[in-house]
Amino acid sequence: MNEPFYIGLREAVLARIKSGKLTEDTDLSDALDSLDRVQLEMETEELAVETTVSIKSVGDLLWLFKAIDLQLEHTDKNSARTPS
Repeated sequence: MNEPFYIGLREAVLARIKSGKLTEDTDLSDALDSLDRVQLEMETEELAVETTVSIKSVGDLLWLFKAIDLQLEHTDKNSARTPS
């Protein structure tokens, strides 16, 4: 099974933060190219993750990653409770 796109993107963003190339205040357009942004948007729609705030900075992006994790965790818990 393929790893979700956002996981690899999160690892890359966190590595760039750790190296000092990005900060949480960095504008998202300076951190991601348009293809990454489109792919991430498609994945969030597929996972039914609703963003309640505009994702404009790296800090907002980190929030989105957490929201995706929580949505998947919630989905997994509900799947485990439902008998097949």
